[in-house]
Amino acid sequence: MTKKLIILSIILLTGFLFLKFINKNIQNNNTYQMKNKTYYEIRLKPNKYFSNDTIDANKYYIAASIKSIDIYFDYYLKNNKDDINYSYDIKATLKSYADNGTKLIWTKDFNLKNINNLNKKDINIKENFNLDYEYYVNYVKSFEKYYNIKAENYLDIKLSIKINGEDNSNVLLTIPINENIVEITMKEDNNFIENNNFNKIIFFIVMVIVLFISKILFHKENEEDILKAYQDIIITIQNKPNIDSNNTIYLTNLKDLISIAINNNINIFNYQNKYYTIMDNTYYIYVKQIKRH
Repeated sequence: MTKKLIILSIILLTGFLFLKFINKNIQNNNTYQMKNKTYYEIRLKPNKYFSNDTIDANKYYIAASIKSIDIYFDYYLKNNKDDINYSYDIKATLKSYADNGTKLIWTKDFNLKNINNLNKKDINIKENFNLDYEYYVNYVKSFEKYYNIKAENYLDIKLSIKINGEDNSNVLLTIPINENIVEITMKEDNNFIENNNFNKIIFFIVMVIVLFISKILFHKENEEDILKAYQDIIITIQNKPNIDSNNTIYLTNLKDLISIAINNNINIFNYQNKYYTIMDNTYYIYVKQIKRH
């Protein structure tokens, strides 16, 4: 069994490396040229502590100082061959969590932009938003006051793109609400649907091969099938045989008994699920295992 597991592990590793190799070559020869640059900056309320009225991205911010957030979506994807059918939307979503952010208890969506069914050689999205941070802070405060609760709250700003009718790239900004110090996180996901589909096909093929080989390696032949296949050399007898126990060898595998019979051109006798053959005055016996329910 250990040897079979080693063989199966080698097959799985080979399939994984093959999939990675194919994916790498597809990406190297891709007909797409892509650029994704999303940027934001923080606009501050009038104050006597900050010399500038804006703060660049990727910093920590004092929540009470934030007036608004300027978000710039700049996404470009060009196809050197066929037109691209695409749609995109930009959505703001408030999310409230309980139990230290582990349980989602409330969401509220705000649709900021929706563009459908464009057919072009390239995707060129340039969208600018001046996000009123205080509006969403006050919305959350109203929600918490209405239900007399204190939650952990976030505002997600997401650009979602569909290419050829399927969800594809997206850009997500997550902004804490009602925290004293704010850290904005940004996540970009740029997976091309053509590569995804090809990977799925290759993965499916590899898994079919693995399952097929696994079945061969680990399949235990059914005794009934074996007996049916060699029924021409098996003779069922009605009377109990008088077997000399001093010259008896018990076998644990039915196929071993069949091999002895075939190699020596002799028959196998069956009496009440006990199969045996005689060679050189020695009885070779296999007792069929009866399944108990």
